[in-house]
Amino acid sequence: MSPIRLLLVDDQQLVRAGLARIFEGRPDLRIVGECSDGDEVVDAVVRHRPDLVLMDVRMRRLDGAEATRLLTRLPDAPPVLVLTLFDDPEVVSAALTAGAAGFVLKDAPGEEIIQAVRAVAAGRGWLDPSIAPAVLAVYRSLRPRAGGSAAAAELSAREREVLALMGGGATNQEIAARLHIAEGTVKAHIGNIFAKLDLRDRAAAVVFAFRHGLAE
Repeated sequence: MSPIRLLLVDDQQLVRAGLARIFEGRPDLRIVGECSDGDEVVDAVVRHRPDLVLMDVRMRRLDGAEATRLLTRLPDAPPVLVLTLFDDPEVVSAALTAGAAGFVLKDAPGEEIIQAVRAVAAGRGWLDPSIAPAVLAVYRSLRPRAGGSAAAAELSAREREVLALMGGGATNQEIAARLHIAEGTVKAHIGNIFAKLDLRDRAAAVVFAFRHGLAE
């Protein structure tokens, strides 16, 4: 299997060097490029074709949320895992709504960062457990957008139930227990939700659920 190709984006060289040490010796992870600011990201992605971008949020010229927003306009854009010292839920909210697939703290253990990279590269979302409640609180405070029902009209009743529980932060196992269905069935419903709503991952589904007033 080919290694996961990584692009590191951080305005501190020491942070990039520290990440490189974390990934060193991992045969399934390979750093293919580095950027020192957000305004370099689009060109670097076009040049290096990474499978995943590790993106700092606060940078001098262009912040990570805006860089992520620009990146998602590219065809076949790689997923973005936001990596930062800041656990401000507003910052996380901006990054996720811009299209980031996950968020992990810079001071997380190296193994946790590696876990997050592998999860996001595999198409799953990642939200650091220490800030998940605060982020969900931000989304719950948002005013639902008009047209939410129309946007989800293609979903079955069961898929809407699954999406509502995802929006509330439930895991697949918790959803299965709540709805009295198999975990494999939950995964199938989530796949259908992604396809019908044109969502890339779980983080995008959570954003959709809160933005459209569908979350439990």
